[in-house]
Amino acid sequence: MDVKRPRIVAISSGKGGVGKTFVTLQLAAALAALKKSVVLFDGDFGLANLHVLLGMKPEFDISAVVSGAKTLPEIMIDGPLGMRIIPGASGVREMAELDGVGIAKVLQDLNAITPVPDVLLIDTGAGIGNHVTTLARLADVLLVVVRDEPASLADAYGLIKVMNRDFGYQKIEIIINDTSNAQRAEAVFARLNEVSTRFLGLPLTLAGLIPHDGSVPQATRRREMLVQRAESPAATAIRKIAASIAALPPIVEPQTFLIDRAAERMSEAT
Repeated sequence: MDVKRPRIVAISSGKGGVGKTFVTLQLAAALAALKKSVVLFDGDFGLANLHVLLGMKPEFDISAVVSGAKTLPEIMIDGPLGMRIIPGASGVREMAELDGVGIAKVLQDLNAITPVPDVLLIDTGAGIGNHVTTLARLADVLLVVVRDEPASLADAYGLIKVMNRDFGYQKIEIIINDTSNAQRAEAVFARLNEVSTRFLGLPLTLAGLIPHDGSVPQATRRREMLVQRAESPAATAIRKIAASIAALPPIVEPQTFLIDRAAERMSEAT
């Protein structure tokens, strides 16, 4: 029987400190403002901080799901603009070192989310660890956030390489964040795309350029949704990315379990 399932978008980065979580939160807010139902999953199992950006203190987090104390729907909290949040764990070493059994428990519970959202946004951790790649390969599209910095670009390419060569992943889009020069940012994307195409046979897509915006730190301190500021250049860019996602048709297909989806991607690559 065919059923609706959420469009799954994973947002990742090769390294930390590039604004990935902030971009993810604002993208979720922009989609919610477009009347899309959104579930935002903080997939950084050990150092989650979405709730910090939101100024929220959830009673339970994903560690309660892994322990069996709570189901994933039971730990979800209401966020701004009608989005729902799945809080990750922060400062919990056991979660940072979560094994395959624990990750499988999380993936099983993701199928229990009701009502089914239009979009499931996954804010992965940084790097190329098992937590990151497992969540990333659930996605219909992987958005990789980079800055115009050598370390960011090198680590982003490392993530792209792992996702493509180890897991056969083909749909990768790039967001260049905090850019002060659009022409330079486009040139940066062109170089990254050239390297990926030449050495991996994988052309990349430019999802968008987010310009440097002095209102970003202020919005972060005030726990505000930047995308609600009409005059913000960064918000305008994020709204444009969200509109592209929102314009895609709903996904209706035979019911599958996300744990099986991750396993299939692994088998397809081997």
